[in-house]
Amino acid sequence: MASEQAVREQRFDYVLVGGGIAGVSAARALRHEAPGASIAILCGEPVLPYWRPPLTKSFLMGKSSAARLTIHPADFYERQNIVLLLHARAAALDCAARRVQLEDGSAVGYGKLLIATGAAPCVLDVPGAALAGVHRLHDIGDAVALRADAAGKRRALVIGAGFAGVEAAAALRELGLDVTLVERSEQILPQLHSALLSERFAKLAAQHGVEVLTGLTLARFTGSHRVDGAVLGDGRVLACDLVVVATGVVPNCAFLAGSGIATNDGVLVDECLQSSDPNVYAAGDVANFHDPVPGVRRRIEHWDNAARQGRLAARNVRGARMPYREVSIFYGDVFDVPYNLLGDPSGAQEVVERGEFPLAPYSVLFMKHHVLRAMFSIGVSPDEAVAAAEMIRHRRNLEGSREMLAQAGSRLSALPSQTVLILQGGGALGAFEGGAIAALESHGVRPDIISAVSIGAFNGAIAASHPGHAAEALDAFWRELSIEGVAAPQPCADLRQGALAWHLALFGVPNFLRPRWWPGIGSYAPWWTSFYDTGPMLALLRRYVDFDALAASPTRLLIGAVDVASGERRIFDSYVERLAPEHLLASGSLPPAMPWTQIEGRAYWDGGIVSNSPLDLVIERCGQVAGRVFVVDLFSGERPLPQNLFEVMLRRDEIVYADRVRNDLRFEEHANDFRDLVERIAAQLDAASAARVRQSPEYIRLMGSHAPVSIHRIALDGPAPGRATFARDFDFSAESISTLRELGRAAAFDVLATGAAMTRGEGAVVGHPDEVRS
Repeated sequence: MASEQAVREQRFDYVLVGGGIAGVSAARALRHEAPGASIAILCGEPVLPYWRPPLTKSFLMGKSSAARLTIHPADFYERQNIVLLLHARAAALDCAARRVQLEDGSAVGYGKLLIATGAAPCVLDVPGAALAGVHRLHDIGDAVALRADAAGKRRALVIGAGFAGVEAAAALRELGLDVTLVERSEQILPQLHSALLSERFAKLAAQHGVEVLTGLTLARFTGSHRVDGAVLGDGRVLACDLVVVATGVVPNCAFLAGSGIATNDGVLVDECLQSSDPNVYAAGDVANFHDPVPGVRRRIEHWDNAARQGRLAARNVRGARMPYREVSIFYGDVFDVPYNLLGDPSGAQEVVERGEFPLAPYSVLFMKHHVLRAMFSIGVSPDEAVAAAEMIRHRRNLEGSREMLAQAGSRLSALPSQTVLILQGGGALGAFEGGAIAALESHGVRPDIISAVSIGAFNGAIAASHPGHAAEALDAFWRELSIEGVAAPQPCADLRQGALAWHLALFGVPNFLRPRWWPGIGSYAPWWTSFYDTGPMLALLRRYVDFDALAASPTRLLIGAVDVASGERRIFDSYVERLAPEHLLASGSLPPAMPWTQIEGRAYWDGGIVSNSPLDLVIERCGQVAGRVFVVDLFSGERPLPQNLFEVMLRRDEIVYADRVRNDLRFEEHANDFRDLVERIAAQLDAASAARVRQSPEYIRLMGSHAPVSIHRIALDGPAPGRATFARDFDFSAESISTLRELGRAAAFDVLATGAAMTRGEGAVVGHPDEVRS
């Protein structure tokens, strides 16, 4: 920790403005991502960064000390080499000079900046608002003052019945005060957008002795030096000797005036939390972002969102470009009734109540066009919460499950899970994938997610842009790639393959690869970065991938590529960005045969260089994997020992590009051990404490497990054309392509015939036509 003027005049690689959970989470993630970088947190308060949620609950009631609220002890920042500046409140920002001006006149320079300044209480502009006894409850100083002032008082008035106001009213009532709760809306907890739940909570408050008044405004406070009453808008007078004002917050971004940073109810950021200045990001309560899950632009005022956005922003300031697609989880606790709100209930057209409030398990499902948008819950299992979050995230259509959902004891986690299709790279061997996709489709299997690289990305894009009817397009695509009359029968297979290899090397593959030494292209030059030109490939992709349909497809396409300059993987996601032929080509640009592909000024190579069985793309973008996973495996399996150098090289490539799905799933085994430990610890707590722990967002995300993962491997194990030859990956002869496609069909039919793969038929419909993409 540091506060010297000299430190304040320094320049840091990363500066985080704001000492809340968003800034601290970002600093911790940055230290992990960039061990040698200089990092500074500018904390406007005089105390170590702390957790705010207990302020309206345990801390206000005297059950928690200030020391227990700190996120990390002071020595954490020293050990992590993170400079923490207290009393360092931002006054202005100079984006051109990359400097943050502080209120004390000093300035801190930055390379990249994260704005995580949170929000401040709304000012209550009524007569008497400055009287003693009128409190707000936003920071630890407010909570200390309110707790001290509450001692010996009799009548408390809470203005505002949102989340914070209701929790403050409950805490004051438990301290023994008579409490009146006043809300200008017609119902308490208006953020729930539910008259049903508002009525339930109003009755709960009344049962605990809190008087609830709705549809009323405050006109003024009365008293000479200290508040002794309040006059409401209808003329009613309420006696009180203590007031808590909880009328909402506004984002802390006034210091950005004149900086050029775009603001509107917070800092306007894109899906990767980047502001209008490419060197400035925002996270937490102050970030106004487009949330692709409900399809709206909004701010989320909750610590779980702040922590997760802070961590993601840390990765993105370093160039990761990861979109924020989390389903928000809000946690609250009123009169020992801990609850969660997942997603965004605004705009819901129908609700389904499950159970009896406030007894656990209880939930209310919010739906629009039969698509789950949000869930309010008390005491549901982590499995249920995670299942709901995944349904919200993927816009799962529940029209056919409406009757089941209303039944007592029914479980969301028992609904059909998603189908994932993994497609590898392998050049001409991709014809095997085309046959496999056609076979799956003929049995009504439509993947919800396709994760692919290289030639698999081409097949996957065709399948995703023709959901449920891709066989014909794939058949035509591979016919165009086939070469007729090449490598006519020779006295032996080796001569045939040798002739084919020379033909491909000299003339390339029509509609796919064109040699650079063709007339009009030029002759060999030492500054070449590839042997072939991929222009024909782009033209072919434009003909067979319907990119408009892909943008609106219910099948999500994830494709992997490698940034040539940074060496880091890049994921292109059809749910996040509009994919173009160049994105597909980038995933298949295998050096040195093919040149890298430029996208937005960055050069990309084949994603198979990093992972040729990209289940990890699904885990990274969609969370834990559940349900059925079909892996079309072009390289795995037992092979005889190589007999010559050519076979050595081929076997080396097979091992390099072989399936890595088992590695991706092995992490889950370790995670399960950790979950068992956490559950044993939670079981040692008293019932009320255990219930609160089990409703916390971290517990839900950690302990919630999806349906068991079922891996179905459609493998090219048998003898294939060119299997052990140099020309294997580029054997586009019509004979070879036809054989591979038939092998793919047969292998997929064999897998489907086992019955286990058919535990679910047609892929789930994802979203109403108007809801598929917002």
